[in-house]
Amino acid sequence: MPYRPEGSDPALTRRVGADMQAQATALSHTLHDCCHPRAVRLQARLSSDIDADQLALLRGEVLNVLALSFGAAEAQRRLQGAQAQRLQ
Repeated sequence: MPYRPEGSDPALTRRVGADMQAQATALSHTLHDCCHPRAVRLQARLSSDIDADQLALLRGEVLNVLALSFGAAEAQRRLQGAQAQRLQ
């Protein structure tokens, strides 16, 4: 469950949550044509309610699965593409 300090601004909390969800969606899209057995499980975890710490861990796992499937250079390219897509 995400940490929400007392008295935090609900609008800010929604924006942060939406940003994390956008990041998770972008990471999930990087796995769309990956045939690695862990890819489907990662996509399922990315579609659930996650906090910032979990998102950082999942990003590392996505990088690992992409590197195993496509090589390190392609994994980095896909993650950079996901970051750029999220910013648009």
